[in-house]
Amino acid sequence: MDDPTTSNVERWISMALRIGVWSSAALMIAGLLAVWVSGSASLPPSENLSPRALLRMLFSSSVDGVTLIFSGLVVLMLTPFLRVLTAAIGFLAERDLKFAFVSLAVLSMLLGELFFFLR
Repeated sequence: MDDPTTSNVERWISMALRIGVWSSAALMIAGLLAVWVSGSASLPPSENLSPRALLRMLFSSSVDGVTLIFSGLVVLMLTPFLRVLTAAIGFLAERDLKFAFVSLAVLSMLLGELFFFLR
């Protein structure tokens, strides 16, 4: 049931967070089931995977459980980005420029940190 005091932006943010968390959980559960069904305990890589390597492994013909678990973790880590992006777009749609500016500033800080980490 919709609460009349809840704004559209709050509903969109709530939906973005739910999508991020549930899809992350689904990927990690699928990965755990794949490891359990295969019976082989494949070890995680000794180094952190690059985003390019993770995408290549995801779209290869044979996806193992560890790759699915890593993907679930990446989706979970990217959920705050989705949340802030959703807030910025929602505030821009409602023409609330003050909160849109703050959301875009936070998003730029998050993206700067991500690019600094990935370089």
